[in-house]
Amino acid sequence: MQAALENRLKSVFLSTFITFNVLALAIGAFAIYNGGVRGIWLSVSVAALHVVLYFGRLYLAQVPRTSVNLVGFTVGIFMATMYSIYTSYRLEVASIAPLLALVCMAGWMAYVGWYSDLGSNSNSGIRIGKRLPHINLEDYDGNPVSSEQWTGQKRLVLFYRGNWCPICTAQVNELAQFQDRFDALGVRFTFVSPQAHAKSRRFAQRTGMNADFLVDKDNAAAMRLGILHENGLPAGLQVLGYDTDVPKPCLFVLDEGGKVIFADLTENYRLRPQPEDILKALKA
Repeated sequence: MQAALENRLKSVFLSTFITFNVLALAIGAFAIYNGGVRGIWLSVSVAALHVVLYFGRLYLAQVPRTSVNLVGFTVGIFMATMYSIYTSYRLEVASIAPLLALVCMAGWMAYVGWYSDLGSNSNSGIRIGKRLPHINLEDYDGNPVSSEQWTGQKRLVLFYRGNWCPICTAQVNELAQFQDRFDALGVRFTFVSPQAHAKSRRFAQRTGMNADFLVDKDNAAAMRLGILHENGLPAGLQVLGYDTDVPKPCLFVLDEGGKVIFADLTENYRLRPQPEDILKALKA
């Protein structure tokens, strides 16, 4: 019950946080244009700009992972906020600008330390050295696919949240660059998400990969594997046709008999394994 409530809060938080910083950036620019105290409002604009640039970079630059603490952005937001407070105090100017900057900084710290945390995967059914529990999926044409059909070939399986998640799509595109090296090891890519069949088809066509893009209808497989993230979709994206519940992003490799020989079940949605590390583990 508590986890479900926290997930709902996180869903609303991200949409609200991004919107707030876009507005704070616009307000800061407007205040400077209309003769507001430049030092105070410029600092607010810089703090909000860091956040806007961060999320813009995720969507535009295809970033498959980030650092744990995002130190560069964190330091930039902290310094801009402190300068706004200092300038307001030094000039003895009553302004809402330092408060906006503080909200920006508090929200950023919540994003880095609280929102990004997906919780423990200790109850997951994906365990190295064990057979993967049987799961049923569908291809993007709606045809049933069983994990038993994978017997006889190694599989790299990635559960991703959907086309809306920039880190997920960047991770898939990054793996595409290493497909030849995985093919040489006899490993076939399999990408699974709960999004609509048409969305998975479009994503498969966009990547141009020789891989399986499958649909986990109603998140049945994610629930069976213990990787379901309830209310994991940022609030508002439902209007684009995405499910409110999503899988925790995780990647694992199965051998020819269906046994898990590599697994990365991240507890931070921004941290994803390097393809080179996966290849190294498989070769070992």
